[in-house]
Amino acid sequence: MWFFYNHYATFLIIMKKVLIFGSSGSIGRSTLEIIRKDRRSFRVLGLMVNKNVKKLIGQAKEFIPKYVCIVDKAQAKKAMGYLPRGVKLLYGKKGVEEFSSLRADVSVMGIVGISSLRPLLTAMKHSKEIALASKEALVTAGELIMRKLKLYRAKIIPVDSEINALFQLFSCIRRDQLKKIYLTASGGPLFDYSTAEIRKASKEIVLSHPTWRMGKRITVDSATLVNKGFEVIESHHLFGIDYKNIDIVIHRESYIHAMIESKDNMLFSLMYEPSMMMPISFSLYYPKRSFPLKGFGTSFISLKLSFDKVNYAKFPLLKIVIEAAKKGGNFPIVINAADEVAVEYFLKGRAKFYDIQRAVKYMFSKTKKAAVWDLNSIYFWDNWARIKTEEFLDKICG
Repeated sequence: MWFFYNHYATFLIIMKKVLIFGSSGSIGRSTLEIIRKDRRSFRVLGLMVNKNVKKLIGQAKEFIPKYVCIVDKAQAKKAMGYLPRGVKLLYGKKGVEEFSSLRADVSVMGIVGISSLRPLLTAMKHSKEIALASKEALVTAGELIMRKLKLYRAKIIPVDSEINALFQLFSCIRRDQLKKIYLTASGGPLFDYSTAEIRKASKEIVLSHPTWRMGKRITVDSATLVNKGFEVIESHHLFGIDYKNIDIVIHRESYIHAMIESKDNMLFSLMYEPSMMMPISFSLYYPKRSFPLKGFGTSFISLKLSFDKVNYAKFPLLKIVIEAAKKGGNFPIVINAADEVAVEYFLKGRAKFYDIQRAVKYMFSKTKKAAVWDLNSIYFWDNWARIKTEEFLDKICG
């Protein structure tokens, strides 16, 4: 933690040291936007990207971190000679390990996919708080992460809007007073489509989310509602809530992000504009509440809020993800890998939208439950599922 003293004031400003994993992605860029507006509260200690060297160089010149890390060794060479003086360049597997081991006040985990897992487990040993945006980490290794969380005495502040909302709402109610939690879902771009129309949905339609602006994979997962199934798993692990006490409701406007029902039948909800800037800023400033972002003001008077039940017949993958979660073991790992591969095929034009559903269903039916204890077993089942999913998709897609 850095300290900034103003000679003309009688107070001391504490600057949080921040590591950003995935600084070129949407979470990373939004984090830097918040820091840009409040440089007295934060010091960027390090920035990490997979291979977007051009974006990293620009960020490094603006924020002058002590460290930058590029996962792709080949791309790392392109950064040499272009970074500001005094910025240490780390790269490759060894570089990721060193970067993750830096002592920080907050580590923002914005890496997409299971690749976030190893850096997360390492950062938990050395960072005071983890601002976790990666769903896949808890989906594939929830039990392992929660065990390590207790061991390292670390703290996870969820960045995912719905899970972050629950985190905040639990300050209003004790766990023993909980009856049920409700995760809200916008329904995505295909909510009003028929089953036949959904099967034929184009990439352009699938990527046109009505309320959120996100990365491509999570946008596709929002169209299938797989994303919401992953949030059910996150809630289960992070808050220790039984699956039978987690429900989902469709809320098209995306103003209410989660609700908690108490045993005396009172309903608590958290409401704000659908913008990831809100949960990210909460995670950075926690436990304080600072940096007032754009709020509703009196505009909430004209808001219309609607709620609907989930049509599981129209969105069958949501049910499959939840069933996989209840089975536990290797099932969530397999489903996550199958979905990630199928979505990639779809985005590259190698598969149709309906093929995502076919691939995930196929892998669910072919998986036999096995226990998962450590990273090696997690990566084994992840790799197995990716190979099998690719084989299936190559066969049906020609």
